Amino acid sequence: MSGLFDLKHQLFVYGAHHHNKVNVFIHIVCIPLILWTSLVFSATTGPLVKTSLSLVEPNLAFFGMVVYAAYYLALDPVAGLIATPILFYCVRTATNFLHTQHHAVTIALAIHVFSWIAQFVGHGVYEKRKPKLLDNLVQALILAPYFVLFEILFFLGYRPKLHAEWQADVEKDVRAFWAKKKQA
Repeated sequence: MSGLFDLKHQLFVYGAHHHNKVNVFIHIVCIPLILWTSLVFSATTGPLVKTSLSLVEPNLAFFGMVVYAAYYLALDPVAGLIATPILFYCVRTATNFLHTQHHAVTIALAIHVFSWIAQFVGHGVYEKRKPKLLDNLVQALILAPYFVLFEILFFLGYRPKLHAEWQADVEKDVRAFWAKKKQA
């Protein structure tokens, strides 16, 4: 539980395994696809509660995104406020896709598998470091979309001091990783 609500720590843990620019780009493309296809799968539960609201179907995808949004808001309120409507737009489009496409789950599965393979290639070929998800699957799955958002926000100039500190910590960790690997 150490550092669970410490944004800098969470970014560091994830960033230390996502340092190579090609691998980061692969993740920026594939993580939203993995999230969205996971929402398609989660939407197959149908409504879990009865409601008269028609904006979003209260299925497993919706409740999952409530958890994601709450965690993201707790880590960084501004980025969380940016992430929340994006997450719910993803739920809405994933649910709509499920209800309107004849082979929605099959299409989503193909995209999902391709995206995972691309990420493993990114880690193996470019990062040359095992994916973080092998250490903590839940942490990796929940933080991955937020990490992608932060990569974009940092690129746009958001929280430059945090970005600089985070980059310095990641650089130090990557150097230590490679030094240890050379000794082995």
